[in-house]
Amino acid sequence: MRTNKNVRGIVKKDGSVLLIHRFKNGDEYWVVPGGGVEEGETLEEALYREMKEETNLDVKSFTCLKSIETENGEQYIYQCEMSDGEIKLQGPELESMDENNQYILTWLPTDDVLKLKTLYPDCVKEYL
Repeated sequence: MRTNKNVRGIVKKDGSVLLIHRFKNGDEYWVVPGGGVEEGETLEEALYREMKEETNLDVKSFTCLKSIETENGEQYIYQCEMSDGEIKLQGPELESMDENNQYILTWLPTDDVLKLKTLYPDCVKEYL
């Protein structure tokens, strides 16, 4: 069961940021990889699990940058250093993809990320 807590990992490499380009029921937006914390799971355990599921990479190290209150609960924003490897969507996101629900992992240049109008959570721009 999910809690009302959420973890997100900012991953930077070679002047780009790893984001998920989302297309959901006609809406288009960008999100930082991560997701909900399961009951009985620590924030750090959730970060490792979510980042592996959504990127296929392992978290090597992390720093908590910010905690924010949202209408849906608390979000914890981390700066993550990841293992090398091929980025690849896995887990529940991959299983739920269809023509109306797309998750596209993308390395987007930092300058382009800063111009996005639909980035969630938007506060990550201050850490780029």
